[in-house]
Amino acid sequence: MSKRVAGIDVGKQELAVSVARGPVRRFPNTEAGRTAVLAWVQGQAVTHMVCEATGGYERGLVQRIRGTDLAVTVAHPPKVRAFARAVGQGAKTDPLDAQILAHYGEVFELPVETAQEEASAEVRALLGRRQQLLDQRTQEQNRLEKGLQGRVKKSCQRHLAWLDKELEQLEEEYQQALQAKPELAERAALYQSVRGVGRLTAATLLAYVPELGQGSGKALTALGGLVPWAQDSGTHRGYRAIRGGRGLVRRALYMAALSVIRTDTDLGRFYRGLRRRGKPGKVALVAVMRKLLLRLHAIARRGTPWVPEGAPAS
Repeated sequence: MSKRVAGIDVGKQELAVSVARGPVRRFPNTEAGRTAVLAWVQGQAVTHMVCEATGGYERGLVQRIRGTDLAVTVAHPPKVRAFARAVGQGAKTDPLDAQILAHYGEVFELPVETAQEEASAEVRALLGRRQQLLDQRTQEQNRLEKGLQGRVKKSCQRHLAWLDKELEQLEEEYQQALQAKPELAERAALYQSVRGVGRLTAATLLAYVPELGQGSGKALTALGGLVPWAQDSGTHRGYRAIRGGRGLVRRALYMAALSVIRTDTDLGRFYRGLRRRGKPGKVALVAVMRKLLLRLHAIARRGTPWVPEGAPAS
């Protein structure tokens, strides 16, 4: 079946929808409006719907689409904007954005939101909230270090105490959300069979890398922002550096790698071998992060826990 794409520009109050880059129809971003969108596009023989991540306003629509036989992709806004410029569309309005999203979906093979992503949505939301509170905690600590006095200092300390309590509560809640979904709990246990991968890293991978176990390892390391990009031109050979990808995933793998390089495991020995050969510490650490991610990818694909070198066969 050929692909017929509907692009949806999602706003706080309105949805602008274009099917196959055709005329745009507008619907309210309400439960009734989303129902009307689905009824309309299904009558247009649409097979795939594309919208952008908008900070949460798209969630209600995406959840409704997942309950149908339509494929849905939440596109990365900077990539869509770059595509618009590449095809000569410099202007930006809601109708134009809907048509560009439809065009974007026609040109590229896009990842489809999966059932696993739906299952991990609550975990992802809780981890997102946790990160917000951690950011606030860092801000308050920075304020305290700048010599606050009197009641302002006490207010800051009270807020820090509340943040610490709330973070403890969120630790329990994201674990409860994991255990409530047997498929997520099983996969989290598989990930934690790897030395250095704790509860938080496993939950982060489940929430933000549903692609683990699917596709190629190279594509996966690019998603994690762990691919060193070339900077070459002519005879010039530039410095290769990692960039992009999913920041929370890279942060979780960084902490896991810091833990594992101190151990007498194959990854710890691998890190120390790179350092002996003169590799800078951060370059060696990123190499460990890459190996760790690929190991987790293999575990997710096989569905069996990691067996360390030298462990007796069961």
